[in-house]
Amino acid sequence: MNDKHVPPLQLPERARLLHIGLPKTGTTGLQNAAAALRPQLLEHGVRYPGTTFNHRREVSSFMGRGWGWGAKPTLENWTRLMAEVEADTTNKIWLGHEFASEGSEETVRRFREVLGERTHVVVTLRHYGSILASSWQQYMKMGDVVDFESWLEAVLADPPNRKVTKTFHTRNDQGLVVSRWAEVFGPENVTAVVIDKKTPNLLTDAFEELLGLPQAFLQSAELDSFSSNRGMSVEEAELLRAVNAEFRRRKLGWTSYERWIRNGAAERMMRERTPGDHDTSFELPTWAAKVATERGNRYVDEIEATGVRIVGDTDALRAPAAGTDAPTFTVDSVPLDAAREGMLGAIDASIKSQRQLEKAKKALAAAEASRDDLVRGTIDGMPASLLARELARRVRARADRAIRHR
Repeated sequence: MNDKHVPPLQLPERARLLHIGLPKTGTTGLQNAAAALRPQLLEHGVRYPGTTFNHRREVSSFMGRGWGWGAKPTLENWTRLMAEVEADTTNKIWLGHEFASEGSEETVRRFREVLGERTHVVVTLRHYGSILASSWQQYMKMGDVVDFESWLEAVLADPPNRKVTKTFHTRNDQGLVVSRWAEVFGPENVTAVVIDKKTPNLLTDAFEELLGLPQAFLQSAELDSFSSNRGMSVEEAELLRAVNAEFRRRKLGWTSYERWIRNGAAERMMRERTPGDHDTSFELPTWAAKVATERGNRYVDEIEATGVRIVGDTDALRAPAAGTDAPTFTVDSVPLDAAREGMLGAIDASIKSQRQLEKAKKALAAAEASRDDLVRGTIDGMPASLLARELARRVRARADRAIRHR
């Protein structure tokens, strides 16, 4: 067990805080708060770069991975983010995404080389057994179709069956993740924050302390629907899994899935619906709870041995995982209101997509009009045709991003 009374640590001026997180550790709400408070953060000397609510695409591109199936990696997003970071020579920088927790030793060293010696890494940790069902649900929101029981058997195998999931063990081997980042950045430059329901404000308190923000500053943000990030019931998850199977059968692309299902049907169902008496909660089978408890305890031993700064009580990570001899993995029917909200979410996505398309068309029309005006002469001695082409390229790029529903 670590010392619960951890000395306060405030990062120096111009420091960079890289939050690599771990999945299901409150990162969504924290990122959402940072995005909502961007102007206020700057007033307190902290820059949260970018324009979206997190740095998922940027971190993914740096790691050479695409977002969604079939997507090709590109460094464009990371390059744009780092241009903003490097241009700021005054403020502290706060960036990161939980995908970084999947980084190999080589990737972690690349992060160290690019971000520099002023970087402090924060890893957020949660009880291993408690993240299994919610992690599987996240794979369902990415279009996967494997059932929960089969998934558990794969990820809790020793070694894990990577044919079922390539990334879960990499990002959730908590001992390995903390050890790797501590080795590259130095344990003095790594803070691990233990997420526990008994201390709900510990995460925001830790970030406010590190960044020199007023107490309760991050809790003042008005958050959108993505911040709730509640877990699905078995019925909701099975509805989504059935839709995923049909999407796969028809060989539809990721862009369509992200727009209509992930950000449409699934998002609205989670936002507008509250599971009721006819919904079933996810439970671990007894054998899985035993494995999760043993694995979680081993991770805590490894984390404490690294010498990193630990905020929170690691006893919360050692607690036995709850299990049952008769869990419910699948169902044959789903509540009517779940199907209704899913359909309405897809409809909402269609309407939003049409509006974005119309907006993009207007932007293209404006670009064409500007080009027609410019090609008649030169500006400051530069051929206007060159300026026009660059203007059209930039507007087309913005229009394309709108159409793709970023």
